[in-house]
Amino acid sequence: MIYCPDRFMKYRFFNIVLPLCCVLLMACNTHTEEEEAEVTPVAKVQTQPLELTEIEDTLTAYGSVIALPSNSKNLSVPYASRIERVYVSNGQTVRAGDPLLTLEPSEDALLSVKQAQQELAAATQEQKLLQGRFQLKLATEHELVTSQLRVDQAKALLQDLTARGSLKTHTLKAEKPGVIATVNVQQEQRLAAGSPLLQWAEQAQWRIALGVEPSRIGLLKTQQAVELTLVNRKIEQSVSGVIEAITQQIDPQSHLVTVIVKPSKQVDFLLNEWVKAYITLSTKNTLVAPRAAVLPDDEGYSVFTVVDKKAVKHTVELGIETDTLVELIDPTLKPQDELVILGNYELTEGMDVEVEVEKP
Repeated sequence: MIYCPDRFMKYRFFNIVLPLCCVLLMACNTHTEEEEAEVTPVAKVQTQPLELTEIEDTLTAYGSVIALPSNSKNLSVPYASRIERVYVSNGQTVRAGDPLLTLEPSEDALLSVKQAQQELAAATQEQKLLQGRFQLKLATEHELVTSQLRVDQAKALLQDLTARGSLKTHTLKAEKPGVIATVNVQQEQRLAAGSPLLQWAEQAQWRIALGVEPSRIGLLKTQQAVELTLVNRKIEQSVSGVIEAITQQIDPQSHLVTVIVKPSKQVDFLLNEWVKAYITLSTKNTLVAPRAAVLPDDEGYSVFTVVDKKAVKHTVELGIETDTLVELIDPTLKPQDELVILGNYELTEGMDVEVEVEKP
């Protein structure tokens, strides 16, 4: 027998390497099967029982604090004058008797008074002369009556100018507690008779002017309850009120309908302050879920419940909505269903789930 080293080495190589490869291949197959068994996803979620509870259909509207024209007073200058001093400014609160403005007669007002005095003196002198001529039968009774009429007119004009205060400096004062809505004048300004000075409003008569979408006006009525709060500052509790009037026109700038609300009590609101209002339209006892439980999808909206540790998808319609809650409309849902409120974005129909207990 002839000995061949190369052949012997090849035979030995296959005897050693081939069994080793088989062992490695079996190990890899076993590891792959174990990995495939572990790939099945399990979603961790938090749930809460679906509840049948009361929810309010609320309309939210915004507006501002106003003073109605019927509760405001416009002060005007009764004679041509000069503003000697202004004591108030826009938005200032005043009490009854507080000074507002000091006026003094202008040169034109003083001239008008002087002319009225001269006219009265001339008319009186003419009347005396006519009376003497009438006694001498040199004047008629008609001339005497005309002279007397001139005297009466001159007296009336002078009395009117005097009553307006045209002869002296005059300080206007607040008649009641309130707020200065608008000041139209400045110190040292000269004004003609009848010029507006300022607008004063009684604070106890504040109203709230809300802007409401025209499509929602049909849901409102007078004396309907309203809850008021402020937008730019906090108050301890909301203020209740009622709808006093619903206007019948659309504002050309905001394209909304103005609704006037009367607070139920005197409020510490500021004139023109921004207000948020909640108007309850209806109340309903129904299935309610947190907004976080509702997912938008191609079919509309959906929620997930957990049944036997599996995710069950429900396509729902939304009813009444609030800032935090929403009504669910779906015949497959019932009270005490285990509703997924956290982790629902990862779920699919039939997916395995693990319910986590919410930490206190």
